[in-house]
Amino acid sequence: MMGRKRIGGVPGANMVFSQQIDQQLDGFLRQHCPKPDLIRTALSRDPLCGVTELMADEIICRRGGRVQECWLILSGQVEVRSDEQNVTFRGAGEMVGEQGLLHFLSGKNAARTAEIKARGPVRLFRIDAAFQEGLDGAERVAWILTLASVVNEKLEQATQGRSELRSSATEQELLLRRFTDGDALGLVKIAASGQTPTIQRRRAIVYFGDIANFSVWSADKDPTEVAKHLRALAKIQIDGIREAGGQVDKLMGDGAMGYWFIDTPERERLEPPAVVKCVTSIASHTSRYFDDHRLDLGMRIGLHAGDVSFGDFGADNRIAVTVLGATVNTAARYEQAKSPDLGRIRLSPVVRDLSVRAGVDPATFRGPSKVQVKHGVDLDVFCI
Repeated sequence: MMGRKRIGGVPGANMVFSQQIDQQLDGFLRQHCPKPDLIRTALSRDPLCGVTELMADEIICRRGGRVQECWLILSGQVEVRSDEQNVTFRGAGEMVGEQGLLHFLSGKNAARTAEIKARGPVRLFRIDAAFQEGLDGAERVAWILTLASVVNEKLEQATQGRSELRSSATEQELLLRRFTDGDALGLVKIAASGQTPTIQRRRAIVYFGDIANFSVWSADKDPTEVAKHLRALAKIQIDGIREAGGQVDKLMGDGAMGYWFIDTPERERLEPPAVVKCVTSIASHTSRYFDDHRLDLGMRIGLHAGDVSFGDFGADNRIAVTVLGATVNTAARYEQAKSPDLGRIRLSPVVRDLSVRAGVDPATFRGPSKVQVKHGVDLDVFCI
């Protein structure tokens, strides 16, 4: 690879000086220097200042290195990397390396805090650290103010960047919350960062809701009409579960799944009454919706409680945080149970006992009824 090329010093009468740096230097000084002509004259008389050319990926300075100069970018782009995470790009008309010179002016023995390298062919105007030692009083003040202006502009850019980053993070958070919430949101964030969250063993009340007779009713209906009602009925369930402190796991056609963790004494005391109130409200709101829209439909809700496996069960490119296990399968069986003796809300003896222990009036529940479900399994079913 071709190394850096020094084109040379820039005495004031040198026409090469004018052709190579006039446009960028004049623009830079007008933007940052309180007395552009003063500093331009000082630069033109310093033999240590000159134009340097570099090829792609050449290192301009290394982190921790000694401060010897700063650079005004005449053409091309450089990469400024303070660490693996913090990378900035600077282009024509911008200065790099100026903070080190400011440290020198303040009497500090500074070292480079970042690595700077060429992103492609780059032409730089090099300003040697010795330049500022030959300045008179007025020139020195103007040069300090110039460097300070550059640093201040970069601080403002960084502040704006952090603000935009926070705004972007907030928007991402709100977007994620439209798909998941609660404990699941934390696991999604871990998975999204490239880590594999640990599968947790937890205890939960699991909810399954389904619209009875929906397949038959929707068979000859316009898809737009079907979608409108599905969205409204899903909203009733989603809003109800979330307002009751539960977590929505997924929507499945005309059905929904949710859960409440009860793996602490406090949760076991608070969640069962909230679940009972939630499902009663969902059943009432969906029944009213069916009546208002003259829909020949019904609502079935099944509840069961027990141990579940909670975690990300997706693949490398697919995050799927959910709860799995026999408790989940059994909760689905309670929702699917068919018997003329059952009401809209069906729950297991476990959920009924948890609710009564948590203060729900035992008269709230009727049953149990023994019902045979899939695979010839008999369930004791309480209803509300």
